[in-house]
Amino acid sequence: MQCESRKITQFLNPWIFALVFLAACTQNSSVNSNRIVVIQPSQGHCQYTIAPANFQTLESYREMRGKVGRVLYSSNNLDRNFDILKTGFGLKPVDTDFVNSGDALMPANLDTLFAASLYFSVEVGYLLAKSIDPAIDLSVVIPNLSDTRIVHHAKRLSNTNNSQKEIFDNAEYLSIARTGLPTLNYFFSYPTQQIKEIPLGLNLGVMNHEFSHLIFQHLFYEPGIKRNLEVGTDKPTLNTLAALDEGLADYFGFLATKDPGYFLCSFPLENRDLSLPKSFSPQVISRIESSSGEYFDSHEGGAVWASIQYEIGQTLGNHQLVGKSLLKLMSNILECPNTVRGNTLNFNFGDLARCHQSILSTNSQAQSVARQIYLKYLGSYGAGL
Repeated sequence: MQCESRKITQFLNPWIFALVFLAACTQNSSVNSNRIVVIQPSQGHCQYTIAPANFQTLESYREMRGKVGRVLYSSNNLDRNFDILKTGFGLKPVDTDFVNSGDALMPANLDTLFAASLYFSVEVGYLLAKSIDPAIDLSVVIPNLSDTRIVHHAKRLSNTNNSQKEIFDNAEYLSIARTGLPTLNYFFSYPTQQIKEIPLGLNLGVMNHEFSHLIFQHLFYEPGIKRNLEVGTDKPTLNTLAALDEGLADYFGFLATKDPGYFLCSFPLENRDLSLPKSFSPQVISRIESSSGEYFDSHEGGAVWASIQYEIGQTLGNHQLVGKSLLKLMSNILECPNTVRGNTLNFNFGDLARCHQSILSTNSQAQSVARQIYLKYLGSYGAGL
């Protein structure tokens, strides 16, 4: 049996399959400790495989620790033990176990397989940003990047209808600000309960969606906080920011997988396929501009923004260029005259489109294509574009 050729097309019962698969592939040989078998995308929509991957940032495979962080877990609910989150202390190492398989390390149990796959997903996000724009090395931008906690089987609570319930079927990025200390970064992979497809923690696109939130935190939010910028109220800046954050994350999840429908691999019924055109309709704009926020869903506006970027990249035949321009946009929001005046942020998606076009001005074709597509989908936000 060839380990790298077997594809996982569903996750209805991954545990049984994985155990049989691991047993079938195990053999003794000389091994490269930076080459580890993980769950990763294969060719085709929602096709996953268990295959060796070359880890480039790993420092200890037994601790699953390296330049982008360390995989840990907590037996305690983190919201009821918040000091663990505030300090980062109290999380436990995953009990990893590997055997040699060909020239790679094979996880000997499911926790090890999931932990290695989680680290691999975060590493992909780090390397992707660096490959898109070599000037951006997140280990330099975020000096404590290696302190990032990648929490496997995280236990936390959500507040729903005035009641607290344990979180399942989700993945999340969280930043914890600390007085006099660098921001502490977390990635959470929550247990799977209802998802019948690919668990979010094993969906490479979803984990890179979460990694994009980390990038936006440190290219936009952290510098903005240091400058004491205020958020104006003339425009729906807060809701626009939340939707932009989600839209950028959706697009970078696509860049990591090359599958515009990667989100559907876990939630097949969601309207999150980037290849399906979406518009800032009067209804979507109304919800973004709702002062109460009662009907606002940041993922809805974000999905529109992500689909626009996808169409720009497809039309140009150059998603690398679009990705690089969006990384620059994350920083330029703080500088662009369309989005900040003096010490105040004030913008909507039309202002962001203008800022993005100015970034693309060094490439006349890209700027022209972006303008045409923005005009097509921005609705009333495109007035005067």
